[in-house]
Amino acid sequence: MPVSFDLEQIRTQYNCKHYFETGLWDPTTNVSSKKALRAGFDTVHCIEIKDEWIESGKKVFENEISQGKYFLYQDDSCNMSKYLNNTISTERTMFFLDAHLDHADLLKYDLKKKCPLLEELSAISKLKRKDHIILIDDLRLITNNWAWNEKSYGNINFLQTIQDLITSINKDYKFTRLDGHVEKDVLCAYIE
Repeated sequence: MPVSFDLEQIRTQYNCKHYFETGLWDPTTNVSSKKALRAGFDTVHCIEIKDEWIESGKKVFENEISQGKYFLYQDDSCNMSKYLNNTISTERTMFFLDAHLDHADLLKYDLKKKCPLLEELSAISKLKRKDHIILIDDLRLITNNWAWNEKSYGNINFLQTIQDLITSINKDYKFTRLDGHVEKDVLCAYIE
């Protein structure tokens, strides 16, 4: 998904070496992967499930993939821990969590969750470093109890649960909001 905030400024401010996103979206548009490649990260990683966006992404990012700069994984982001290598675990990484699908896609791809944020945060919590920058897109949808109509978590305050999970990784996390698709639509969890 496109982002309105300055990835390079955040990367520099928090000395992030790598960028890892869940949910590519249409790579022929100005998606965040393109901005991350321009922002100077050592590597950019993305998990996407949709066949058409994976195939398009392989073409759009062909040069960066061949140079070992861009890594595109076709998988359910509930499985993101498989792709969190030792470098990402030990060097500060910026995570942009934006994976979510509608009901038809859920059936087509046999996914575990429509909105796997809790599983993605669980994978991040197992990394050696406990000060990665965590960006979560689509706050306008997360602020209700049933984000993307994901009911498997029960009737929870989704935003509070996410913030609680992040502070369980490190109690020093602070939160702010950044402009995304709409104003103040991205939660940014950071440690200075």
